[in-house]
Amino acid sequence: MPRLLPVGKDAQGAARFLLAALPALGALLTALAITGDLVGRMARDHALATFAAFGCAALAVFFGAVAAFGLRENSKEERHALYLGLVVLGAGLVFTVYAGVKTWGDRPQPSITVTPKRGSVVGISVRGTGLRASDHLVVEVEQLLRTTDDNGQLTWRPGQPLYGASLGPDGSGNVAETVDVPLPAGDFDDVGARVWVGDEPKDCYTDGNTTGCVRVHIPRPQERPQLAVDWETFVRAPRVLIRLKAHNLPQRPSRSMSLRVYGIQAGQPTRVLAEWSLAPDAEGVFDRHLSVVVGHGFADVCIVASITTREPTCPAPVEDGTVWTQLAVPPA
Repeated sequence: MPRLLPVGKDAQGAARFLLAALPALGALLTALAITGDLVGRMARDHALATFAAFGCAALAVFFGAVAAFGLRENSKEERHALYLGLVVLGAGLVFTVYAGVKTWGDRPQPSITVTPKRGSVVGISVRGTGLRASDHLVVEVEQLLRTTDDNGQLTWRPGQPLYGASLGPDGSGNVAETVDVPLPAGDFDDVGARVWVGDEPKDCYTDGNTTGCVRVHIPRPQERPQLAVDWETFVRAPRVLIRLKAHNLPQRPSRSMSLRVYGIQAGQPTRVLAEWSLAPDAEGVFDRHLSVVVGHGFADVCIVASITTREPTCPAPVEDGTVWTQLAVPPA
């Protein structure tokens, strides 16, 4: 009795077994619970092992066909073809198990989406699958500041952190989290968000990119002061009513609003009737209602508001952060 394989009268059975190599490979994939989508992942993520598995199966079919139909029965060549075919088939099955197990162990990269919403809010949506119980998905959202590199090319550097989280997976190894992140006051236009598992990745916003990295441009121009002035004349001494508004005034560095009311009389020095240095609220919004008694001692009043200078003059020079208006004092 042969020690390795009963060839000879049973050689045709061995040849038929090799001819069934591809169905045998399919049966092994089914036994490993690998369905069509996992086979596609095998081919995409572990191309060499998958190619080797199916290539070996195809070679096993070829050697089986040669042994069954191309070689003399009970010949030495037939035995060699059968042995070689069985070795190739075994290698194909080993490659199949290797690729299947590696595919099971693959951890898809997490994804992150940034959606601008109304006002100064962005929505952050994070998704991760295939995580181990000990894994944590780390999320960072930060302000981005535009700069240039040594070659003069536009790039970005991280600024103020806006949101951070370390998220654990559920029982199925998945993470699905959505959160709204308010943006601080200021005139920055870019927000960066990134997500990763394990060690911190390379910088997202320069030449080296990393998976799970988003940069979003959010136009939030700093608004120039809006100055509205009116007279209150039904009182004995005329009063000037002032409405001053502005939005997106930055907190860092802090910007205050300087407001001055000047009385003007021909042939006399200009006199400061009132002045304020006022700060925006926590949202970078400035909205004030003020009134100043002027009386009849002046021919005109000049009101100036500025976020660029502490001591604005009136009339003021033309500049982005300064507005002014000059009104005649109502007659008595």
